[in-house]
Amino acid sequence: MDQDTVTEPSSEYPSGRLVDCPQCGSKLPDIPVSLCPYCASPLETAADKRRLESVNASRIGRVLEHDTYEGALAWDPPEGQDWYDAARLVWWSGPLLSLALAALAGALGFGLSAGHSLSDGLSVLLFLVSAFALFMGMRLRGRGKARQNAAVARPLMKRAALIVDRRSETEISGWSGRTTYYFTIEFEDGGVGEFRFPGLGAQEDPYATNLPGVAYTRGTDLLLFRHVRV
Repeated sequence: MDQDTVTEPSSEYPSGRLVDCPQCGSKLPDIPVSLCPYCASPLETAADKRRLESVNASRIGRVLEHDTYEGALAWDPPEGQDWYDAARLVWWSGPLLSLALAALAGALGFGLSAGHSLSDGLSVLLFLVSAFALFMGMRLRGRGKARQNAAVARPLMKRAALIVDRRSETEISGWSGRTTYYFTIEFEDGGVGEFRFPGLGAQEDPYATNLPGVAYTRGTDLLLFRHVRV
């Protein structure tokens, strides 16, 4: 005698979209959703993931084939905010070192002039000013150079990529604020990472999501993203 065949109810629509939440078992709405409205579990299916990877890989591949790609690889972007903050320290060391030399020349000139000696009060004061300015100038210069070297110690990477997502954090200090953006980027090899990018002010429009192009990165810092229209 033939046995009845029992067919298990499908947990997916023909399109691959889930019918029931795999975590809490609740029936999902008929409209596509990425999170369960009852337990907030992510509902990305394997088919969704493959489709997303296929779309990103295809667009990133077109960046690799674009006639501007080789030129983008040959170009070096400006360094990041950390390098320029360090460069300001090096710059400020210049006036201090100049002050040290001027004070030293003044002390020697006054002390060796007729009727004076290097032990005169003004000469001693100028020597002290020279020593202090020299100390502060060398200290600023040393700190700035060390920070510049640290900022470029990590290799500069230039890769075809696509911006998948972004978020931002704003830090308020006194009467001003500073916004830092964090971009999730997918690269030509399929790797995905989050990279920091400093806000450039209210007049600058940060990079949008779903943007293909070439990413210039050092470590976890995004130096620049060059959009390639594909």
